[in-house]
Amino acid sequence: LEISGIDASTEAVGGTIEREAYSYPNGILTESCISLLSPVIPKITEKEMEKAFKLAQNHALSVGLTSVQSNDVGMKGMVMDDTFALLRKLYAEGTGKLRYRHQVCCRNTEELEHYINGELKNGVYNEPDRLALGPLKIFKDGSLGGRTALLRRDYADDAGNRGVEAISDEKMYELCRVAADAGMQIVAHAIGDGAIEAVLDCYERLDPTGSNPLRNGIVHCQITDRPLLERIAEDKVLIMYQPVFLDYDMQIVEARCGRELASTSYAFATAEKLGIPVSYGTDAPVEDCNPMRNIYRAVTRRDGTGKPCFGFFPAECVELEDALDAYTVGSAYNEFKESKKGRIKPGFLADMVVLDTDIFRCDRGAIYGVVPEMTVIGGEVVYRRK
Repeated sequence: LEISGIDASTEAVGGTIEREAYSYPNGILTESCISLLSPVIPKITEKEMEKAFKLAQNHALSVGLTSVQSNDVGMKGMVMDDTFALLRKLYAEGTGKLRYRHQVCCRNTEELEHYINGELKNGVYNEPDRLALGPLKIFKDGSLGGRTALLRRDYADDAGNRGVEAISDEKMYELCRVAADAGMQIVAHAIGDGAIEAVLDCYERLDPTGSNPLRNGIVHCQITDRPLLERIAEDKVLIMYQPVFLDYDMQIVEARCGRELASTSYAFATAEKLGIPVSYGTDAPVEDCNPMRNIYRAVTRRDGTGKPCFGFFPAECVELEDALDAYTVGSAYNEFKESKKGRIKPGFLADMVVLDTDIFRCDRGAIYGVVPEMTVIGGEVVYRRK
């Protein structure tokens, strides 16, 4: 904190600086305020980034992933151009096996315009089926666990606190306007109902017709009521859910938001019934990227120990077929690839996983422990269980 020049007079913008006596920072910074430390944290090197990529890829293949949509650009301490150059190198030399689509995090319109006029405009990726450019990623709020998710009402267990607005509505619109004018998809991190409402306001301002041709979406979309979900459906906005978050959040959501709002949150089944385009992911490394454990939570709404027995608000449990669709065709739809992948059928990419258990015949609770015997991408066996 001292090296960064953060003291009792430092203003918190887009996050919080937790304080002790005499307003002195106690060492806990949240959301955008973490960036105040960036100038004094050693930058990750190209060698370190390459090692991390290979380790992460090997793990992803071992749990049966064939495609990822990842926010690694603009987030990890390497400048954007260097990150793109490294990933192009890895895929050019054959190291990259996963089908990899970038989400790009830009802090301001200048960074976004640099990306649009460089990588996006020049089309430097010549392996569209392995390495592809994707949407702008925006962070509207924080997390429920940290009480930084942006709510429309005070936290039930923290009066006066409604969470953190990581980016202002106007700045968010400015970024989204530049992206939309360039034909870029937008995906926004929004956990609290206040954040989700603000993101919908922004999307409706961008596209008053509600047709959503760019397939803009909301990542997480956790705290919702029925009218908010109906509005998402009407606007044809995509939802990128992480059912695995229930493992921890079911322990806190009623205390944070009250039972009524908790009962309509993490509304996986309702979203399906409303016809909202839904996909599943894990937000790794916040959670393990293992898809089986994510599917297990979606169909049982239980934690890793099998509790609660009948599931957390079990009306929101989804059918196994719907959970698999969210992971496959739903994710392919996110990236405009639903005619090329997400199904095993003629003319589609030969990406598949062979599991050690028939998940359609086993007890739903057993899905948690299912593991891949083999992962195949483009007809090539890229992982085989020893």
